[in-house]
This record gives sequence, C-alpha cells and structure tokens, in this order.
Amino acid sequence: MNFALLLLAGSSNRFKDNTYKQFYLVNNKPLYYYPLKALNDSKEIDQIIVLTLKDKIFDVFNFVKQNNLNKVKAVIGGGNSRNETVKFGLEKIKETANEDDIVLIHDAARALLTSIDVDNAIKETKTKDVTTYALHSYDTLVRAKNFEVVQYLNRDEIFRIQTPQTFKFKLINNAYKNFKHTNDDTELVFLTKHKVHLLKGSERLFKVTTKEDIKKMETYLCATK
Repeated sequence: MNFALLLLAGSSNRFKDNTYKQFYLVNNKPLYYYPLKALNDSKEIDQIIVLTLKDKIFDVFNFVKQNNLNKVKAVIGGGNSRNETVKFGLEKIKETANEDDIVLIHDAARALLTSIDVDNAIKETKTKDVTTYALHSYDTLVRAKNFEVVQYLNRDEIFRIQTPQTFKFKLINNAYKNFKHTNDDTELVFLTKHKVHLLKGSERLFKVTTKEDIKKMETYLCATK
C-alpha cells in the first residue's frame, strides 16, 4: 500500500498575513487544496493522511468531504515542529502499514505538485527505497563566516532539496524512533547510513513563503489552464 502525508501544520511566520499561508485563498481555493488534489488524483496513492493545525482539523475535514477527496483517510493535528508532525503521521500510518509499504511526505507549501510527480516518486522508490526531488544549483555558492568567504563550493555537486520525499515505511519509521531535529526527512534516513537517491526536480515545486510567491503560483496556474 502507498501512503501520503500532507503537511499543513506550519506557523507561516514569514508569510506576514493574518491567514496562514496553507489556508490562503488562491483562485477561491485554500492553497493546500492544490497539492491535496494532486495526491488524490495519483494512480499510485492509496491513502492520504492530512496533518494540520489542531484548531483547523474540523475545517479541513469538512473541506475534504465537500470536495470529494476520497483518498483522505484521516485529518489529524500536527506537532510543534515539522519533525514532530511527521512522527505523528507515521504513528497513524503504523496502524495499517507493512514494512515494505511506501510513504510519500509532502509540504503543502510546495503547492504546484502534480499527480505525475507523485506517481514517478512512488515508482522510483519501489526500487530505490528513499528518493527526493532536487534541483541543481546554478549559482556560485560559498561558505562564509562573519560575512567573509571561507570556501567556494563546487556547484556541480550542490542540489536544492524539494518535496515530495518518498520512503519504504520501515526505513523512515526506524529513522524516527530516535529522531533528532533536522530540516529534512531524507537527512534523518541518511544519518542511519542509508542511501538517498535524487530525482530531477522542477522550479514548479518551489515553496510558497511570501505573498510574492502567491503571485508566482497564480501565474503558473493561469498558464496551465
């Protein structure tokens, strides 16, 4: 069975609006609708768990019902951090998952996800165990200390990590048993000495962080009508 965790429990501190970015209306739909619809339309996904702010559970549950997003099996509260939210999602999946089932984890803020992205990630993970979308960095990158360059990095070896990130259940579940804070779920698995495979990402999978990103998202949606 293939599961998806959709994360929309973040605090949106940098969005600077009274509305959390994941609930901000884009073309009269909350932002989280777009990645959730992509997951629901995927041929590969069997069940979706939505993790949201605790005071939004009822609203999200009703929205799911009204929009016939029938692969959503649960809407539950997230934690105080991204890691904690994912851990709650894995605990929910554990009720029915087998070790070789697949779990796809996606940030709702990367709202322009498509079902093709999802299907490809699942298929690749069946043989590679752990995958994440990523983009090459084409800028010159440096390490710096106190605003002085310490080292120039080889940009041919530098990638920007995106989501979705996809795992065999046993690997991500084991990584979270004694988890420490990380910025990324693949990092947790990497710390267990397991290989992480990169899939070719897309600029379309950018993370909505500011109001300017909403405009960018609207432009993409208009172009794909």
